Amino acid sequence: MSALTLQFTQAGLDALMTATQRGFKGKISHMAFGDSAYTPDKTQTALKGEKERVAIADTDYSDGEGSSLKIAGKFDAPIEYAIREIGVFIESPNYSGEGEPELILLGVYSKPDTTLGYRTPDVKVLQWLTLSLAQLPSQSVEVKVGVDNLNLIVDRELADMTLVQLNTMARQIEQELRLVALEQA
Repeated sequence: MSALTLQFTQAGLDALMTATQRGFKGKISHMAFGDSAYTPDKTQTALKGEKERVAIADTDYSDGEGSSLKIAGKFDAPIEYAIREIGVFIESPNYSGEGEPELILLGVYSKPDTTLGYRTPDVKVLQWLTLSLAQLPSQSVEVKVGVDNLNLIVDRELADMTLVQLNTMARQIEQELRLVALEQA
């Protein structure tokens, strides 16, 4: 199967160009999963079967360096569905500073008759996407990382695993000390 490419939307590109013309950068802030499989169209303004939308949780983008950026979203709602479309959203320019900015669909990943993944209530999905910036004006976007930044999150599963590993290491050290004491006796 060939790699999917992001289909930029006209609404997203228009919002990005408006921001750039006013001296701002477009802020990529959210990603979404949906359950519809289709050929994306540049006239889209929404995913066809959106199930979850989350704030960007992490990025490895160095401001303005390179022609691509990686973003990640953490999907952990207790729902189940086949992932068949992924959307990337930017915030509309909020020049007045009043109210919350609107989210505008910048681009869509999808392909007819193709399942990209599967969500279950018990499994959290950390979805990384690499976005090519080659088709966009240089230094026209930035990533807005949400509150649940992956650099700050320690999930319960990771904390439990760390505790088990520390306990195992402590038992190994105790065993080694007993062995050394027996050898010296």
